[in-house]
Amino acid sequence: MRRFRLTSRGISFLIAAGICVVLAALWSLPSLLYATGLLAGMVMVAGIFVAAGPGRITVDRTFSPPVVEPGHAVRAQVTVANLSGRPCPEARWSDQLPGVVAGRAGGLLPALGPFGGADARIASTYGLSSSVRGHHDIGPLRIEMADPFGLIRRERICGGRHRLTVLPARFALPQLASLAGDGVGASRPASRHVGLGEEDVIARPYVPGDEMKRLHWKATAHRGELMVRQEEHQVSPRATVLLDLDAMAHGTEQNRGRWEYSTSLEWAISAAASTVCHLADLGYVVTLLSHDHAVDVVVGDAAASAREALIELAGCTPSTTADAPMPADRSLIVVGGRLTVDRAEAWIARLPIESRVYAMVAATTPVAVRDRLDAAGWHTAIYTPHADIPGVWAGLDDGRWSHAVG
Repeated sequence: MRRFRLTSRGISFLIAAGICVVLAALWSLPSLLYATGLLAGMVMVAGIFVAAGPGRITVDRTFSPPVVEPGHAVRAQVTVANLSGRPCPEARWSDQLPGVVAGRAGGLLPALGPFGGADARIASTYGLSSSVRGHHDIGPLRIEMADPFGLIRRERICGGRHRLTVLPARFALPQLASLAGDGVGASRPASRHVGLGEEDVIARPYVPGDEMKRLHWKATAHRGELMVRQEEHQVSPRATVLLDLDAMAHGTEQNRGRWEYSTSLEWAISAAASTVCHLADLGYVVTLLSHDHAVDVVVGDAAASAREALIELAGCTPSTTADAPMPADRSLIVVGGRLTVDRAEAWIARLPIESRVYAMVAATTPVAVRDRLDAAGWHTAIYTPHADIPGVWAGLDDGRWSHAVG
């Protein structure tokens, strides 16, 4: 996109030219018309000069690092290259930044030589930072050049946008006593104290994803169902973190095609990120799901890394999609918003009866819903958008609505 505009000096020149025309007619001084021609001609020459600038400019943009923690500094490098056979005069440049990203993204662009020359390319760097998680588009580049007289400026929008990812904020969480003793088999931390000479190979039922080479044929023949060999010290505890992105649950709606900011949703995403990292550090294989399956990633056990899960969370937006079926892992951590009775009943009905469920729900959730979750045996803690996440997490063990499954 190209845009031309007169500077205040250029406007003054045209006004002066018009005045000279009027005075030449009123005072019968034809010599003033020479001044008119000179002033108007300078503006015309200035327009030709800026219009004849380089025909093609490319922009490349890199970030170091491309994925950053909230509030941390990022170094952006912008490389501008002249692909035209004509030189590019000195100009001013500025990068377009979203409102949630801060930085001094602008400066002087030195004159560039024609394409093929050593001076046809220039790189500039500047600093960025943002405390708001998300995938933020930086750019395009705005280049503003002027003629030598400063009469006309030409603005060009060059290049495209490049994405900077800011991860959700995370907090160190305490270990829950009830979660540490949860379940059996694949849902509990494995014993690493197999004695010398003891049989450390056990057989367990086959589950999708198990390697066929681990089939235990003797146990399969004895039980009449597929069984796999499992060294006890290699058993990985498993858990699912379910993030509720329902727009109504977090009190947000779309305004002119954009979702309104929700402190409840941001708290929930940060809590989910903290939970995934905490469980992964404890050796769990963690399945991170959103209620609409917009986020679906498995962390650990040769699957994705926690960082990949965080990148998924960075791009989360509210959803109006209906609930998906609940996962079947015995340990389930729900990070929700404001639950209604109908949603709570639907979630409870979909869960296996042996599941142990931990839920962090918004304080606006009605008491009747909390009582229903309590009756279903959920470990439940409530939060406000400014609550301390480690404190709410710890409340799953000893809070008023914290109860073990019978």
